Amino acid sequence: MFDLGIPESPLPLQQSPLYHAALTRIGAEAAFVSLPFGPALVLTRTLPLLGRVALISRPVWDDPPSLPALAGLRHSLKARALITNAETPGDGAALARAGFLRLAAPRPVAELPLSGCPEDWLARMGGKWRNRLRHGQRQGLAVSEAALPPDPQHWLFHKDAAQQATRSYAGLPPKLITAMAVAAPGALRLFTARRGARTVAAMLFALHGRGATYLIGWSGAEGRAASAHSLLIWQAMGALATHGAIRIDLGLCDGRRSPGLARFKRGSGAVVRDLGGTWGAGGPTVPLHALLRRLRGLSGSARARTAPIHPGAARCTGRVEGS
Repeated sequence: MFDLGIPESPLPLQQSPLYHAALTRIGAEAAFVSLPFGPALVLTRTLPLLGRVALISRPVWDDPPSLPALAGLRHSLKARALITNAETPGDGAALARAGFLRLAAPRPVAELPLSGCPEDWLARMGGKWRNRLRHGQRQGLAVSEAALPPDPQHWLFHKDAAQQATRSYAGLPPKLITAMAVAAPGALRLFTARRGARTVAAMLFALHGRGATYLIGWSGAEGRAASAHSLLIWQAMGALATHGAIRIDLGLCDGRRSPGLARFKRGSGAVVRDLGGTWGAGGPTVPLHALLRRLRGLSGSARARTAPIHPGAARCTGRVEGS
């Protein structure tokens, strides 16, 4: 296990000790803060003219947040402005009642449960998805799993950079992913599919306690023709469950913006639920929407777009929330 002491219940990557360790390793100001409704990982940055701003991404509260506690949250953090990505619609509604301004609407996320046995996983999949998996299993691909080495020049980052430029999305920077690999050796699991000596597809996941999060997927033309990504997800499900994960966060699943990607994620057996939107609080002179644009890249939940994991998926053009 590579959980850095994370509790049994899966937390979002953005609230995990793994993420905290990686952020501090690259010099970001991040700390777990005890709040009236539970601990939260808070990222802070001091910006010219604006002063100290704070970002809390996908906090999971131990108790329902009270209105006085939420209303005073920015002041308790000694921040000029606060941006919060709510984990649930109920949290978003509570932030609205506390006077926060909504900066972005809720977005759906796909979570792949690993409960039960492989037969249960297959039963939860869509019929067409199972057919692609069986097709992939007949292609003679060799699948391997290994820890991602802490190398910012790893070949997968170069493949992903080219893919991002072509498909117009942005993921976590290699510097941050590498920092996770350094902070917890073995926590980043790389699955590759090969035909002979050729690597035709790869997928990267982060293990954090009882949860796992999809980070990068790449496939060449040969991998796409061989349904390699379906095969890789299937192999990853078994391996990550063995490591102790009970759920995989597959990221955004927006059928309106990216219907092909959404169908692929749903077909894998993932459960789709809404996050709670992005909310901001600040003094009357703080331009919150402009601040949000400046804070993108400070946290994985503020990624501009989400990497597709199915090679035929349409471009995903989501703005704020993510896995």
